[in-house]
Amino acid sequence: MSNAATSPMSWIANTPSRWTVAPLGTHFDERIETVSDSDFPPLSVTRGGVVPQMEHVAKTDNNAHRKLVRIGDFAINSRSDRKGSAGLSELEGSVSVIYTVLTPRASLNGRFAHHLLRSTAFQEEFYRWGSGIVADLWSTRYSAMKRIPLALPPCDEQRVIADYLDHETAQIDALVAKQVEFIGLLRERRVSVVRTETSQFEGPYRIDKIGRSTKVGNGSTPKRDVEAYWTSGDVPWLTSSAVNLPVVNSADQFITEQAVRECHLPVVNHGDLLIGLIGQGPTRGKTTICRIRATLSQNLAYIAPDKNKWLSEYLLWALRATYSEIRQKGAESGAAQGMLNTDDIRRVRIAMPSIPEQKRIVAQLEKKTSSIDALIAKAVEHVALAKERRVALITAAVTGQFDVRTARKGA
Repeated sequence: MSNAATSPMSWIANTPSRWTVAPLGTHFDERIETVSDSDFPPLSVTRGGVVPQMEHVAKTDNNAHRKLVRIGDFAINSRSDRKGSAGLSELEGSVSVIYTVLTPRASLNGRFAHHLLRSTAFQEEFYRWGSGIVADLWSTRYSAMKRIPLALPPCDEQRVIADYLDHETAQIDALVAKQVEFIGLLRERRVSVVRTETSQFEGPYRIDKIGRSTKVGNGSTPKRDVEAYWTSGDVPWLTSSAVNLPVVNSADQFITEQAVRECHLPVVNHGDLLIGLIGQGPTRGKTTICRIRATLSQNLAYIAPDKNKWLSEYLLWALRATYSEIRQKGAESGAAQGMLNTDDIRRVRIAMPSIPEQKRIVAQLEKKTSSIDALIAKAVEHVALAKERRVALITAAVTGQFDVRTARKGA
């Protein structure tokens, strides 16, 4: 199946008339030379460009069959699930043979090509020329890519546009970096506030394993091939992704009451807590509160507190304060991904003050963290807006929607 554009000129329809239109293949040579990563260090092609191979990337056993990348080459991932992973390389090395590696000809400024081929407009056009059976495995081979029309200004104007975008995007990136750093400091401050408030009490308290005064368990996954377990189900079935929500008010998967009975699944009630049991990412050890009647998978644990001893909201804050310690228990399990079990959760020790004191602490935390959360939300919004402006600016410049020479004079 192919999705080649019926109107291949549409993406460059509004470029200036003085710009020259020609197929991409007239401005690039494909590099197909294969090398070993023992001679040319492995590189990763990411949405941030071409970088030294990242640690988490799946390694191949075929280390002697990789594509050569020279400084100044342009590399792009052909698969739709890696959309935007491309860039001009400032490094010499090697990449997987699934990548397309191109060398710009004299008619094309390398830095202009970097911005043009990473622009949203080109990326969308690139994947429209792809083919495949399913959308997430859609890919665009060079045999199709080379036919995509490009509209290019003269070489001297390409250089001016590239210089302008290098300068403007560097300023935006610096702003984003400052905001991201600020967000990190705010989150650290938030953690500190939570730890402090859940460790300073007005009155007596005791520290105990939460398993002594809560019910802890986990669920399972009903067989997918049993239609009676899934068809027309109305019981929310939660997976570990639920812990990424501040509060669980809904679900995206449902099972039947028959599945709950026959698979002996536990019922999670309003006010019970949920904690992730598995994963190298932030999911493991992360806690949230459930506000619906539901059941859950084996990768998620529930904590049903004794209401005479625990305020659910206090226990939630206390568990979040011990997030790092809980995660460490999972790291010590020996499992490749890192895994907690329900006994690990039962053994977590939490300070238990009186219920009135728990209510006071929750009120204090809600007040103090709400102001920090407001600052974080504002900074996150600034980052999103800056990134949107960056994308729009690049697309507008490389498609000639404004003359950067005029823009620079007016700056």
